[in-house]
Amino acid sequence: MSGKNPLFPVLWLILLVWVAWPVALFCAGIWIILQPFEACFQFIRKTNNFLEKLITWPRDCGKAIMDCSPNCPAPY
Repeated sequence: MSGKNPLFPVLWLILLVWVAWPVALFCAGIWIILQPFEACFQFIRKTNNFLEKLITWPRDCGKAIMDCSPNCPAPY
């Protein structure tokens, strides 16, 4: 961990717990409800693709924590 700022993992952990997980949990419910209708309507497919990016945001936060990344993990 030489040359990496230990403050960034703490910031991304706070982001993960207080923002990314609640957003992902909320979006997951909507995503599950819309999933069966994705084949019928194109706008639902686009909505589901966006929701899927938000649902996988905690994974990106975890990667940023492990890498001590100075870049904020963006959900999109």
